[in-house]
Amino acid sequence: MQHFPIFLAMADARVLLSGGGAAALAKLRLLMKTPARIEVYAANPAPEITTWARQHRLRLYQRDLQRGDLNGATLVYAADEDDAMDARTESFARADGVLVNVVDNLGASDFITPAMVDRAPVTVAIGTEGTAPVLARKIKAALEADLPVATGPLARAAAEFRTRAEALPHGEARRLFWSDWFDHAGPAAHADAADLDAALTALLDQHLSGHGTAPRVTLAWTGSDDPDLLVMKTRRALDSVDVVIYDADIAPEILELARREADFLTLHYAPSIPPLPQLLAQHAKGGRHVLYLSCRPIGEALAAATRAAGADVTMIPGLAAETVTQRQEQA
Repeated sequence: MQHFPIFLAMADARVLLSGGGAAALAKLRLLMKTPARIEVYAANPAPEITTWARQHRLRLYQRDLQRGDLNGATLVYAADEDDAMDARTESFARADGVLVNVVDNLGASDFITPAMVDRAPVTVAIGTEGTAPVLARKIKAALEADLPVATGPLARAAAEFRTRAEALPHGEARRLFWSDWFDHAGPAAHADAADLDAALTALLDQHLSGHGTAPRVTLAWTGSDDPDLLVMKTRRALDSVDVVIYDADIAPEILELARREADFLTLHYAPSIPPLPQLLAQHAKGGRHVLYLSCRPIGEALAAATRAAGADVTMIPGLAAETVTQRQEQA
């Protein structure tokens, strides 16, 4: 990963752009979605830029960018579409220690502007290290289809409601609540043009009046170190559980698929740990969801003993290493 993805705070940012043509317009359409103070330096700006300046969406200077203009700048875009002018802007930025993006010149840029799916406050950025913009656009189109326009309003309502949702126990109970909101109750309320805060309140009352979430343990195994060969149910479990307990032989590449917020525990089969069923049930107390990921097939005896220890148990079958190899050979 040559470029580290970050989201930059733009409320107090001052962004400079040198250029007034098509490349400048493309960058400005994105930048104007932020609260940044935008300054454009162009001797011959496109009519759209002049209009945006009259609308006070940006500040226009009808001249070339000068070295002194960069004082206090957060970012600089070199978008003159002229090698000499762009190199001049780049040299100004480097001399003043300001991050610069030279449009269509990856090697000269400190940062790149990714393809974006805008469902503010939900924003998805897609980067291909500048190597495959067509692929980035394809991924963007797929994500836009999966993220309806309602995503933004639902997320804003959720942000305002978050402290009230803390009435639910931390962990699985809250995740179930928010999953219910974004997957079912929220889209239905938005489609009906209902009050979203009232819909969230009603949903919270439903979850609070329930009988609580039982301790849950999912048992899964894999015979391969390749994460692409995990069965889909195991991938989904890794993405949703509170605790991942795994055999020491499980490949790091597979563990990378787990939630970053999950707790992790490696099993080295040391004599100091409790018997495995009790260990799994213990970590599932309080309604937590535990995944035990083994590198060998799991028997029904472990499932039965874990249920006897007080947890609801789900078993996910895996693929033996031999089966994986055979499928690869057949392919």
